[in-house]
Amino acid sequence: MKYLTKDEVASLLRVSVRTVTTYMGQGLLPQPFQLGRKLLWDEGALIQFIQPKPVLANHTSEPAKRGRPRKVVAL
Repeated sequence: MKYLTKDEVASLLRVSVRTVTTYMGQGLLPQPFQLGRKLLWDEGALIQFIQPKPVLANHTSEPAKRGRPRKVVAL
C-alpha cells in the first residue's frame, strides 16, 4: 500500500497542485487523510476513483447545442 502526497497526485493527474486543491473542493477526488500537516491519498483508491465509469448504452439525450442562438424571423 502506497500513499501519495499532493505533489505526487498532481504529477499523476498531470495537473498543477492548485488544480488538485480545486478538485478536492469540488469533490472530484477521494478524501485524503491527514498525517501531521500532510495530506495523503491511498494510491489504489485514487486510481480506482479516477477510472472512467461505464456509460449506459441507452443514453438518448442530445448533446447541448453550442454557440449563439439563431434569430427567429417572423413572417
